[in-house]
Amino acid sequence: MNNKFFFPSKRSNIDSFKVMQLLSDASSMEDNGKKVYHLELGEPPQFTPLLLKNEVKRLINSNLPGYTPSNGIKELRKKISNFYEFKYNLDINHDNIFITTGSSGAFLLSFISSFDKGQKVGIFNPVYPAYRNILKSLNVEVIEIFPDDSDICRIDFQKIQKFKNLDGLVISNPNNPNGQVFLNKELDYIYRFCCKNNIRLISDEIYHGIEFENSSNSILNFGPKAIVINSFSKYFLMPGWRLGWAIIPDSLRENFLKLSQNLFISSGNIAQYSAVKIFECIDELDEIVKQYLISREQVYKLLSEIKGLNFRKPDGAFYFYLDITNFKISSEELTKKILNEIGVALTPGTDFDKKFGLRTMRLAFAMDNQKVIEAVRKLRKWFGENY
Repeated sequence: MNNKFFFPSKRSNIDSFKVMQLLSDASSMEDNGKKVYHLELGEPPQFTPLLLKNEVKRLINSNLPGYTPSNGIKELRKKISNFYEFKYNLDINHDNIFITTGSSGAFLLSFISSFDKGQKVGIFNPVYPAYRNILKSLNVEVIEIFPDDSDICRIDFQKIQKFKNLDGLVISNPNNPNGQVFLNKELDYIYRFCCKNNIRLISDEIYHGIEFENSSNSILNFGPKAIVINSFSKYFLMPGWRLGWAIIPDSLRENFLKLSQNLFISSGNIAQYSAVKIFECIDELDEIVKQYLISREQVYKLLSEIKGLNFRKPDGAFYFYLDITNFKISSEELTKKILNEIGVALTPGTDFDKKFGLRTMRLAFAMDNQKVIEAVRKLRKWFGENY
């Protein structure tokens, strides 16, 4: 077919998601019989609660409606509202909760409804790359707020003082990729700063619930002038179900609904009706978080034995963000070498930081503990032999 009339739009020319390319390379190695340890993906272990599995079986044999309301089924939105009252002592109107096609759908709806072409939206590096790429595809100007050269793996919120002319700010708490959980005083400062300067604030809280020392508040604990995005993929152990939600101000309801109707029609029916049951599994979900904590401690000890590697112990989520500056090699080259030579897949920091990404890489410890420890031991041995 002659494709000379079909050429990509300028807005579609965004960065690739390198972790997905790495996953593809790792999968090809597995297809050829090589064992690969997947420390590149932030995917929880496959411990889907039995109650949820049984509910799926029941629903498949029932007469479910096909399409659901574009803002999601009321039963699920009410469950989420009750969860916020239980966990955060917040009274959230279920009509301000929109069920979305994963968190990606929530990001897209939030960005389109909040920002116009040419407006400026700030993101703290290191950061989940989808924020940057979706915003750029919408012709929104992304303002990168970088860490200090002396501590390239840590976000310093005081830097926001220099960016009073932003139209929007997106934060991630707990952060992907560095696992940083923001203190109440930091969240309060950001919220007040955004309100004072008329900056629309969007808080990605997908890793809420996966915190180790101190639980984090929602940004909505500091006031209602923000959008919150969350997902069933991480804490709720439903990766791949493609189900998330956004909590939005009253002023965005109408436009959010119209956008959702046109872009997605509705989220999957079985996923939504099943997710109603997940809120009965909180104790089981918290037990998984305790397993993450055990893995974090063991991985921290092993990584500490790699001379020249700099990093912090994550406060939440399930990632270590590693500063590899001392090894004098780019993260993209290093992750390829490690994958090819010992079959351990890690993510180069270029996905997360446009300035320091070549000096960092991310290690996920979400998978089965035994496999994680086995992989990190191989990593420790490899560094000892090569550096």
